[in-house]
Amino acid sequence: MKSLNEQIIRKITLRYLHFIDVICETQSLVAAAAKLNITPAALSKSCLEIERILGVQLFIRSHHGMQPTDICTLVVESSRSIGHELDKMVKMVNEYNEIEMGALSIGVQAMGLETRIMKGVSAIKKASPGRTIRITHRERNTLIEMLNRRELDMIFIDSFQMDRHSHVSFQPMLHAGCVAVSRQGARSVREIVENWAIYRDDLWILPQKGIAIRDRFDALLYARDLEPPAQLIEYNSYAGLRELFYHSGGWGIIPSYALHMAEGDIDLSPPYETMDEMQLESGLAWLGAFPQKKYVEEAVALFTDGGNQMEQAAL
Repeated sequence: MKSLNEQIIRKITLRYLHFIDVICETQSLVAAAAKLNITPAALSKSCLEIERILGVQLFIRSHHGMQPTDICTLVVESSRSIGHELDKMVKMVNEYNEIEMGALSIGVQAMGLETRIMKGVSAIKKASPGRTIRITHRERNTLIEMLNRRELDMIFIDSFQMDRHSHVSFQPMLHAGCVAVSRQGARSVREIVENWAIYRDDLWILPQKGIAIRDRFDALLYARDLEPPAQLIEYNSYAGLRELFYHSGGWGIIPSYALHMAEGDIDLSPPYETMDEMQLESGLAWLGAFPQKKYVEEAVALFTDGGNQMEQAAL
């Protein structure tokens, strides 16, 4: 007769563990079901089933959502470890069979790194013509979630709050301060926040939440107990942005290296201080705490070796 532990192990599937992980992440049955592409009823049934198998309550259910219990957090951490161990096993088997032709999946949300990223991608493709390379553009929080779920091998993002993810390695590649601009001229962000009572009622043109400049600016206002802009236009693409600034007369925040794009439209003659809180630090992030496929390790090395190898390989 099988022991209780053996019975539990036999009944738990990786599918169940993935369901619990997504519910824990979203804390919403409806949102989790949408991500998993199943019905909320089916997901609820599976959740109750794994709670029955384990003999513990994983979520506190209320009209506010699905609040993970302490044991649920431990179960999710353990299930992720199982996933990483499975990755390790697959890597070992692939290396044994000399099969390393999987797709390289790259996430991008890092203004200013486009040229370096595409040179690196081109170098990788020339070295491995048979390898598929997938490039995904999303908001930074979505990219971090996809990296943690191993849907992406690496991501290029801003370092804002990346220290919260201890299992993720981050290599800075670009540093830049930010400046506020409009047809009225350019201002330091410090001047803007110190005189926010004057500027708050103006029109502001800002990236959508989840893009580094917006996240840093929101955090700056919040830390000073300042209200968000009264008038706002949000964007998630740079297409037509210069024209929008010109015709609307609104204020926006751009990296200092993009100031040349505004030449001829605004006065850029004075130097402008850039605040520490609005210093962008873009670079490469990957799951450095866990084993990676050989071709992922090689791609990380290509992007993080200081650029010499990349420049030579892309010629």
